[in-house]
Amino acid sequence: MAGCIGSDHLRISRYEICTNVMAKESTPLRIAMLADLHDRLWGEGQCELLDAIDRLDSDLVLCAGDMLLGGKIAETENTLCLFRELVRRRAPVICANGNHESRMRLRKSVYGDQYERYTKKLQDMGVRVLVNETQNFPWEGSSFRIHGYELPLDYYRKVGQPRYGTGELTRTFGPAGKDAYHILLAHNPVFFDTYAAWGADLTLSGHLHGGIIRLPGLGGVITPQARLFPKYSRGLYSLNGKYLVVSAGLGEHTVPVRINNPHQLISITVRGMA
Repeated sequence: MAGCIGSDHLRISRYEICTNVMAKESTPLRIAMLADLHDRLWGEGQCELLDAIDRLDSDLVLCAGDMLLGGKIAETENTLCLFRELVRRRAPVICANGNHESRMRLRKSVYGDQYERYTKKLQDMGVRVLVNETQNFPWEGSSFRIHGYELPLDYYRKVGQPRYGTGELTRTFGPAGKDAYHILLAHNPVFFDTYAAWGADLTLSGHLHGGIIRLPGLGGVITPQARLFPKYSRGLYSLNGKYLVVSAGLGEHTVPVRINNPHQLISITVRGMA
């Protein structure tokens, strides 16, 4: 189920998911999800965004990539300001890479050591950065596993993408066992079918900026990669008992256009049903 509050500029969307990994009487796990900040500033010292996050009273903050704005001189100041304040709250903060972070990490001949300097600052603050790594997160006697997946850059190409199957995820993380609840931070939602088939109980994505322009009954119109009517552009989706949450993002880059498509902060509540 879902609901929204907020201004035309920043909307809070709330989703609820049930799982038999947790007992029904367990305290629900409340997750704040951030994606695609692209180094945008939300008020002095990020006060507007931080106030909205504080209202969620979350147990965990998960970031699904593209928090900075990649470039030969990357823009990170506002992003670091946000994380500096977030870690002063009680909830752990865990990040995965989007395509902006990935290309900075992998293409050192273009970007130098900017990615290493950026992530060192995050780690020194206490932010956990997962690059094809898994973080165990015990909650109420249940086991949650958070997988930070860096999708290979070839899968972000506009044309000529290689075939994508579950083998890529299995090679990265091994098989997804049934003894835990698996949360996959995977920036690009296009491959939700594969994420679900691998065993991700909940995938958190962004990347498509909500489809930039949204039309009633049709959803997102176009992606930043100029693809029309993306299947998974914003919101909560389900497939064979697995779930995907796609954020419309907290910022934008290159062409700052949004129509009927507010910036989005997401709250996810995971409840037990066993």
